[in-house]
Amino acid sequence: MSAIVTQARLEQLLAALRQEIARHPDGACRQPRFDTQLFRTRGTRLADYLQEVEENVARLRDSSHDLARSAWLAERLVDQIAALQREATTQQLRLRREQPLREPRTSKYQEYREFERRLLAMIAQREARLAQAETLAIQQQLKQDLETLEGRLARCRQAIRAVEWAASLRGSDRDE
Repeated sequence: MSAIVTQARLEQLLAALRQEIARHPDGACRQPRFDTQLFRTRGTRLADYLQEVEENVARLRDSSHDLARSAWLAERLVDQIAALQREATTQQLRLRREQPLREPRTSKYQEYREFERRLLAMIAQREARLAQAETLAIQQQLKQDLETLEGRLARCRQAIRAVEWAASLRGSDRDE
């Protein structure tokens, strides 16, 4: 294979890899994605690793006069590209804890909404039990439980409003 054909094939691989990585949300993960022997990059985003691959391609073009260095760099590039392709194509299979971190406010908002849903279900359950309660002691206990749950629901809704307010402020700051 001539050098020009090899160069064109390498550019095609990089273009396909860029597209694959662009299709996935590329938030920061909790820890580096690859071994330090494969990538020098300490980043946690696929784009960080893609940038290192592109830098190595540029180095490969520049080191064409040194055959030993070119061969080593070409082998390293093949390994890096293969690893990035595997990582990009398996993003949907990652466990929730391995997936990139979302923006904290978005995850807090979703967490508070889930708490609200669960509290509403618990309140509905206690109210149904209260309607069927036969003894005064059980009724009093259920009423106390309801008051506690309603207090929690009020605090939860207050937290939801605070997150929404912060998000609206952030949105108005970007508009200006």
